[in-house]
Amino acid sequence: MLQQSKILKFIRKNLVKICLELMQEIYEDKDNYKIFYEQFGKNLKLGIHEDSTNRKKLAELLLYYNSHSRNEITSLKNYISRMKKNQKNIYYITKKNKKTIKN
Repeated sequence: MLQQSKILKFIRKNLVKICLELMQEIYEDKDNYKIFYEQFGKNLKLGIHEDSTNRKKLAELLLYYNSHSRNEITSLKNYISRMKKNQKNIYYITKKNKKTIKN
């Protein structure tokens, strides 16, 4: 009942909008964003699944480890910009952490 409230829906929508704007500002400062991402990366990934309305905006904020620079994380946009001209696919491995991928 309370979750159905129009006022709460309005508040939620505006809070999400403000949070996305603030995260985008932090994203522009790479060093601060890495610290932010270490703390809240799992929440961003969860947001991709739970918030279909803002999925595209959240996807732009995700970072990934890659084979090009094994210890650095990069955005998908950055990864795509470095792709070879004849590369059509992106392959990925998912694991709980980096150690299990190495094994």
